[in-house]
Amino acid sequence: MSQLAMQPNSETKSQLAKLFPLPLSPVEAFMLADGRSQYPMMCDIEVHVQGTIERGPFEEALAFAIQRAPFFQSIVEKDKKRGLVWQLTNRMPEVEWDEFGVPCLNGYDSLVDLFQELGLRIFVRSGSDRSSFLLHFHHATSDGVGSIAFVEDLLTAYHNATPGTKFVKPRKWEPERLLNRCNSSLDNPGWRRGLYDVYCGIYGASNFFLQRPLPMTAKHSSLADDATRQQNGHITKAVSSEATLAMRKWTSAEKVTVNDVLLRDLFVTLHDWMSDQGIDIGSRHLRILMPQSLRGRGDGAMPTTNDIGFAFMARRGDLIRTPDDLLRSLAPETAAIRKDNLSRHFIGGLAAVQSLGLLPWMLNGSSCFSTAVLTNFGNSWRRFQAKLPPAEGGLTAGNLVYDGLTGTPPCRPNTAAAFCVCTSADQIFVSLKHDPFHYTLDESHELLSRYIDQITSSAVGPSA
Repeated sequence: MSQLAMQPNSETKSQLAKLFPLPLSPVEAFMLADGRSQYPMMCDIEVHVQGTIERGPFEEALAFAIQRAPFFQSIVEKDKKRGLVWQLTNRMPEVEWDEFGVPCLNGYDSLVDLFQELGLRIFVRSGSDRSSFLLHFHHATSDGVGSIAFVEDLLTAYHNATPGTKFVKPRKWEPERLLNRCNSSLDNPGWRRGLYDVYCGIYGASNFFLQRPLPMTAKHSSLADDATRQQNGHITKAVSSEATLAMRKWTSAEKVTVNDVLLRDLFVTLHDWMSDQGIDIGSRHLRILMPQSLRGRGDGAMPTTNDIGFAFMARRGDLIRTPDDLLRSLAPETAAIRKDNLSRHFIGGLAAVQSLGLLPWMLNGSSCFSTAVLTNFGNSWRRFQAKLPPAEGGLTAGNLVYDGLTGTPPCRPNTAAAFCVCTSADQIFVSLKHDPFHYTLDESHELLSRYIDQITSSAVGPSA
């Protein structure tokens, strides 16, 4: 019997039994309502490892990790008094095994009905030298940071389930923290901060609804019901180590963040790309949605879940054409978002929209709320709390060496591109999920390459 199998789970089950059924948060209800047959609300996290994934330890590890991610094991039900609730089940997610390099196609593009199905599917691709597993999950069940916690639990458990390894203590786990997920309120803000908070909320809401950002697909015709997908999944490209290190050096000296530069460069790339597509941007707005984790002190012990807000950064085309001015305009705004968690105002807005019965109007598919999405996972190793043994080029997990992960949030109607940044000690990796109905794989590679080239050109620093 492995070390992992000897760890009791009766306490885990009793703790969860006290919490469930658990009402959906406004963010989760929004994600649930926005699921569409052509645009399923599915995220991807692909975990990259050296070595062969052994089936026995993996299945044992999955059984351990899944009980610490209760929304991955839940379906949605309607309660007469509490509305939509998560109902915990004993079911396990589907796992498809195949050789490394085989595409993940079976059921990948299917609409997941959370009233009937679990919101997680796993594709394991195992080879002799390299392997991977893809977590394909409904966004209502987790955000990116939450899924990284699940990866940590799974890798830690895999390590402990591998014979001959030294036991690694799993990360702390406090399921009661689920009660405070996606909380848009402040704790004892005081009247000054309270008034400032109300102002920020009203200002953000007015900009969100009054500005009309241009979609990338402005020159494309409306999507037919029988439209055919031209591609599947996400693609990833790397910024060179030299460019990554040079950018980190000058941004630190200039007191801007690397993420500010990546945001600026995405605005520039989208502007140039869309202009080449024949879209006359002029002084119209482009808008980029930036998810922000709302986790605070101690929330590393939170089970896999959503604890996320959304910030929307909009800039006019004439400002985007002056990149240094654009960066100077972005840096103070992103700093305020980080400092005051301003993205949580979107949660309060969602709650108001849902209480007024306006969610169907908001999600009618005819409006463009953002031109693209940019999220930054950072270095997943640094988020891990479990002390997996270091290895050359990664972390040891049993017979595997964990390299890192890539992934993307989903595309939405009129938000045709979702970009995700992941980092290592010396490189930036950017993934793209592009609207599969409007763009070919070659077009996606061209767009991502142009973004990588723009980032690389920024490595030398701001122009004089």
